[in-house]
Amino acid sequence: MSYAITRTPEALARPARRESALCRRPRVLHLITSFEIGGTERQAVELLSRIDLRRYDVRLAALRLAGPLYEHLAARFPEVPEFPLTSFYDANAVRQVTRLRALLVREEVDILHAHDFYASLLGAAAARMAGVRVIASQRHLRLSERRLHAWGHRIIYRLADRIAVNAAAIRDDLLASAGLSPDRIVLIRNGFIPPEQTDRAAVKAEIRRRFSLPSDAVLIGVVARLQPVKGHRYLIAAARQLAPEFPQAHFIFVGDGPLRAEIETDIARFGLTERIHLFGDCANGAALAQGFDLSVLPSLHEGLPNAVIEAMAAGVPVVASAVGGVTELIADGKTGYLATPADPPSLARVIARALRSEEERARIAANGQRFITSRFSIERMVTAYERLYEELLRERQYKQRN
Repeated sequence: MSYAITRTPEALARPARRESALCRRPRVLHLITSFEIGGTERQAVELLSRIDLRRYDVRLAALRLAGPLYEHLAARFPEVPEFPLTSFYDANAVRQVTRLRALLVREEVDILHAHDFYASLLGAAAARMAGVRVIASQRHLRLSERRLHAWGHRIIYRLADRIAVNAAAIRDDLLASAGLSPDRIVLIRNGFIPPEQTDRAAVKAEIRRRFSLPSDAVLIGVVARLQPVKGHRYLIAAARQLAPEFPQAHFIFVGDGPLRAEIETDIARFGLTERIHLFGDCANGAALAQGFDLSVLPSLHEGLPNAVIEAMAAGVPVVASAVGGVTELIADGKTGYLATPADPPSLARVIARALRSEEERARIAANGQRFITSRFSIERMVTAYERLYEELLRERQYKQRN
């Protein structure tokens, strides 16, 4: 795809005309690492598409202007400065922090809203130096075991005015392990867009055609990046156990990532090349999920996974690991099915239970759909963030007066 031509932060610092400082809208700069396909990126795009521009002067910046999701924002944000990072330990990192700080000062930004780890670390450092209020985001219980991530989170917690989390499990973990005061953590759950009504049979038929599957194939889908935390290796092992009893079951892995080659090797090694199919990236995983008979997410840890929310909202029964915010979405046997994480036999047993009873699957899917549609909405999420902006602005005004 082609991207809009962007200007540098220095060029953006020379607007032709500015609103009066006394009457201008509060200025909020959103910072994101990239626009690759992922849950965090999707939520940011939905938020940026709906913030009330009559109330806020919203700007957008990125570490890398890369990824297909930017096309949804190109008309609204045609000018997106980039702050490319190669490491947090080199001279370029210092340069990017300095450039971002300069942009915040010149553009008189009131709030910086960072959407992921790398954006939060860069943004918190620059915003603190510029005297700008900053919202950092944390959407994972544990991003990885890397020392950089542990060190980076400590810096973010020290510098950010608020940490926005999307699951009570993350909030509780931060309260217990990071020493943060409750008033600095804001729980704002993901919002979802009700999927467009599609012919589910037609979607199912299209998936079967893509992989030359028989008309009675049962489609078990996984919408997740191919990375260790998503637990694909455990599902591959579970699929091997399920194969003899459920010859009609086929597993569709939707997504791409660094483990693709390893996953392909494991699939071949276990003799499952005719049963597990790699779909690759899909810009609309929620629509594709409507063709699944069962959606599975075997993650090792999660915040509040969009894949589970979207499948439940579409009326698809879900099997997921009982980790993090998943348990805030799924009550086992009521709104979905829960399996023990990193435990292929447990995962196989739960999937087998779901496959053995179409009636139970339908009942649980209906319960899950009602649960999601009654409690999650994109409008609620947008309103919550706008209230957070107002809270930070009031705090700033109070400090200025005192």
